[in-house]
Amino acid sequence: MRCFIRAVVAWTCLALCVRGAMDECTDDQNRPQRCMPEFVNAAFNVTVVATNTCGSPPEEYCVQTGATGVTKSCHICDARNAGDPRQYHGAVYLTDYNNQQATTWWQSQTMLAGIQYPNSINLTLHLGKAFDITYVRLKFHTSRPESFAIYKRTREDGPWLPYQYYSGSCEKTYQKTNRGFIRTGEDEQQALCTDEFSDISPLTGGNVAFSTLEGRPSGYNFDNSPVLQEWVTATDIRVTLNRLNTFGDEVFNDPKVLKSYYYAISDFAVGGRCKCNGHASECVKNERGRLVCNCKHNTEGDDCNVCKPFYNDRPWRRATAENANECLPCDCNGKSAECFFDPELYRATGRGGHCRSCSDNTDGPHCERCLDNYYREQSGGRCLACGCNPVGSVSPQCDNRGVCACKTGVTGEKCDRCQPGFHSLTEAGCRPCVCSPSGSTQECDVETGRCQCKDNVEGFSCDRCKLGYFNLDPNNPQGCTPCFCFQHSSVCDSADGYSQRDGLPGSACSSEKFLGNQILSYSQNLSLSFRVDRRDTRLSAEDLVLEGGGLRVAVPLIAQGNAYPSETRQTYVFRILMKCFPPGAGYLDDVSLVTARRGPGAPARWVEQCTCPQGYQGQHCEQCTLGYRRSRPELGAFSPCEPCNCNGHSETCHPATGACDCQHNTAGLSCERCQDGFYGDSTQGTPADCQPCPCPAGATCAVVPKTREVVCTNCPAGTTGKRCELCDDGFFGDPLGQSGPVRACRACKCSDNIDPNAVGNCDRETGECLKCIYNTDGFFCDRCKDGFYGNALASNPAEKCKPCSCSPFGTVGQQTGCSQVTGQCQCLPHVTERDCSACEPGFYNLHSGTGCQRCNCNPIGSTNGQCDIISGQCECQPGVTGQHCERCELNFFGFSSSGCKPCDCDPEGSQSAQCKEDGRCECRPGFVGARCDMCEENYFYNRSTPGCQQCPSCYSLVRDKVSRRRRRRRCQDAPGEHRSSLSSSSVVTTVLSVIRLCRLVLLLLLPPDFDRRVNDNKTAAEEALKKIPAINATINEANEKTRQAEAALGNATADAREAKAKAEEAEKIASAVQKVHTHTHTPCSVSAGEHGGFLLLPCRNIDKVDLSKLNEIDRSLQRAKGQMAAGELDRKLAELNDVAKSQEEMIGDYDRQIREIRADIANLNDIKNTLPDGCFNTPSLERP
Repeated sequence: MRCFIRAVVAWTCLALCVRGAMDECTDDQNRPQRCMPEFVNAAFNVTVVATNTCGSPPEEYCVQTGATGVTKSCHICDARNAGDPRQYHGAVYLTDYNNQQATTWWQSQTMLAGIQYPNSINLTLHLGKAFDITYVRLKFHTSRPESFAIYKRTREDGPWLPYQYYSGSCEKTYQKTNRGFIRTGEDEQQALCTDEFSDISPLTGGNVAFSTLEGRPSGYNFDNSPVLQEWVTATDIRVTLNRLNTFGDEVFNDPKVLKSYYYAISDFAVGGRCKCNGHASECVKNERGRLVCNCKHNTEGDDCNVCKPFYNDRPWRRATAENANECLPCDCNGKSAECFFDPELYRATGRGGHCRSCSDNTDGPHCERCLDNYYREQSGGRCLACGCNPVGSVSPQCDNRGVCACKTGVTGEKCDRCQPGFHSLTEAGCRPCVCSPSGSTQECDVETGRCQCKDNVEGFSCDRCKLGYFNLDPNNPQGCTPCFCFQHSSVCDSADGYSQRDGLPGSACSSEKFLGNQILSYSQNLSLSFRVDRRDTRLSAEDLVLEGGGLRVAVPLIAQGNAYPSETRQTYVFRILMKCFPPGAGYLDDVSLVTARRGPGAPARWVEQCTCPQGYQGQHCEQCTLGYRRSRPELGAFSPCEPCNCNGHSETCHPATGACDCQHNTAGLSCERCQDGFYGDSTQGTPADCQPCPCPAGATCAVVPKTREVVCTNCPAGTTGKRCELCDDGFFGDPLGQSGPVRACRACKCSDNIDPNAVGNCDRETGECLKCIYNTDGFFCDRCKDGFYGNALASNPAEKCKPCSCSPFGTVGQQTGCSQVTGQCQCLPHVTERDCSACEPGFYNLHSGTGCQRCNCNPIGSTNGQCDIISGQCECQPGVTGQHCERCELNFFGFSSSGCKPCDCDPEGSQSAQCKEDGRCECRPGFVGARCDMCEENYFYNRSTPGCQQCPSCYSLVRDKVSRRRRRRRCQDAPGEHRSSLSSSSVVTTVLSVIRLCRLVLLLLLPPDFDRRVNDNKTAAEEALKKIPAINATINEANEKTRQAEAALGNATADAREAKAKAEEAEKIASAVQKVHTHTHTPCSVSAGEHGGFLLLPCRNIDKVDLSKLNEIDRSLQRAKGQMAAGELDRKLAELNDVAKSQEEMIGDYDRQIREIRADIANLNDIKNTLPDGCFNTPSLERP
């Protein structure tokens, strides 16, 4: 900590020295000076990325006290409660506001989760930009680690470099010597390792501060130490926690001890300045939200680490206290806005700004001269390109006027063209043109020497006709004549054996001389003399018309360069046939047509000999060869010829129509099909292409293209199929007898219960109907299908078959079928209606699926014996309740056919509003009467004090005397009455005993706390299972047996003992019932102690007993007694004894399995204890 203070003081002194430079980047005279951003905690509110954080899942940790045996305070770390700093300890709390009164901290998982060497944790802080780091400070919420390291990155994409090591075992952990300073001359960028902050104390609040310049000799000359300037630069800081500090008690693997060791840091601070190399006083966020320096001094870059463009006149340097080292602009004479630093130029001249991309054709380090091959304009001083032709000029450099020196035979200011009569400008000069006078215009290309040919001539010297032309003629303006060949060939030449013939003479309207085949005059002139009688004669587009062979060509009189007609006769030359003009339009004379003939004489080179392509013949390709025909006969000789298309069934065809002389049973214009009655592919070109159809007489056939299968096409009515072997849709039979005797196809009969537009309504062999509609069924659709009823043969579809719609709840087996005639569904017991949808009167619960249940309404308590069809609730008389109307409502009595009457007990004198069966209310002390509305003898009603007050004690003596007198008289008069009513008294006692016996038997069969004991036992078993160890896979099967045994064990032993006790008690009760019957004739004088005391009560109140009701109860009890005599109780007791024995056997079996499992566990633990330390790193078999 002392070292940290020293380093901070050093940095503070440095800050004070440059305090004026930190605020502004220029001084009062606007001169540049060093400036720096303010000193900040660069880590404040910056997210730290931690590789381990507690709370996912939630876990317990304990606070280390440092004292052995002292109970540790334990808490829960839960990452789900991010808003509660008491439970959430994420990395966000490392760089938040450090409030000493409400400390927050980041915390790792505990040592119990494996957080200990060699496992480490990284805390990475991304600063977002390079900073000059002064210190890194960590405040620990727990004890400081035994070993941890600080790393940094100088660039965001650079490697992680060690910054500082803290360890109590430097050499062992980091292979570094324990020391705190660097000697002069050593590498000042090496990380040191110290044990100064590696002690376990204090247990909380310990600080660790790392000063970047502490112990480094050049720290006091920082401005002149590039090594330390690089050393303090960091874009990212990483703290790696390697080893926890402990008291050594973790070796015992006590979970609570292991939970007390973990890393926890409450504050992570990084002091420093935004790195701007002295060229900015602040850092700002750019348009992408990234932190950058607001650079001055003509610098730029995230760290002001480069000069701006055009400010490269000296090298970039970091600003110092003595020199701002601002970037200076380049000197380009206004001809460039770009430059670069040139070290050689800087060493030579002291100015390193070398201009690039000089404008106005200038060059030089400062754009001070013209480029090579440029010259300076005399008037404006601009640099202009010489533009000398590199081929025609002697040199690319021109004189000060821009004139180039030309080679021999070349002319032009830039020596860029040949002199007239020369061509092909080369390094040697220009050469003279050499062209054919017949095919050229006597001119050539000055660059290549290629002659300029007439339209139909080609070749370098224009000495040959183009393809499709012939007869190179100097008198022909186009040079060559196009091949005519009736447009069938473009290859021709002059024909031999023809000589020139004088022009055929003629006169106006004597065109007969020019009729006929004039092909020998092709491309020759038709000349005539023509004049008009007045100059204003109007011309038309068809002054001259050439017609012949169905073709017609027309041109105006002035076409082909002829003059406009006048009153003077002029000669016109055309290559067309002249047609007579209407009378009076003009005067035609001296018509002449140049032609040729066979024989000796001057050769007629304009007559062509064509080279015909395949399919054509004749001198002019005017005929089709054998086996070809004209595709367009109307065009005559101009029609193209094409091969006869006879598909191999004829060698010739008509040359005009192309019709073939078909053979081999074929037909058609091209023999493209078979004759009727034959099938096949006539296009195959063989004599066997067409074969006779394999169909009944008169039927034709065809071949399926893909399968090549023969199919008959016009089968007899009612039949179909590839060979007419099937009946058509809607018919049935066997027309070819394929399945038996031949049966003609007949129409199917489906009782009008099919869709006539559907396909496949019936079977084509049997006639069975397959697509019955209207809910019909049967071979002929003549009956209703299952689930429907009615008349399938009715003419109206609405009167045909209707759905049964049987109720699924009321039918037997949930059947959907019914009688096809009546529609009656098969109902369950006591279910009625056609669709079994209702219960019979007096029944309910149709939805049970087993039939309707009887209402069983009490005939006395119900109004009509009917009940709700859903719930079964009967309609009760007034004051009667219960589902069957079998009892009175609360506070009612007197169950009868007219209902129950209200008790109407006096609220002051009765114990409650409910009365007894006889309507008598239960009175409070001192009250008597059926409604408890009178005071007892020796009691009186006091209005001031509500209730009956007892009379004075003297009245008690009188009452007692009277009572003894009454009892004595009653006993004297009672023997006869007792004998007559004793049977009723015994019946009453028998009723009470049997009721008690029934209750005891029910309690024995189903104890009231049976469910509670089962749940308690299940809970106890589950608690026991939680304590069973989590044994590995080798004892999984044993664990499963233990769980089943514990779950099923419960308190079976206690249940068995209780069952036996209940059985014995039931036997005693049964004996007591028999004793009750034997004492039914005991006289009234028997003492209460011998008879249980309950027989005297009915004796005293025998006058109040309703004998008719007692007789009814006696009959009911006789029936119950008969059932008991049949052995029902004995059978129940025997079943309980069997259950008790079975449970005792099960308990013994479970006890044995548990003993075996626990023996296996003990054996496995013995094997574990015999293994040496370090053989495995797994938790113990039993979790605590």
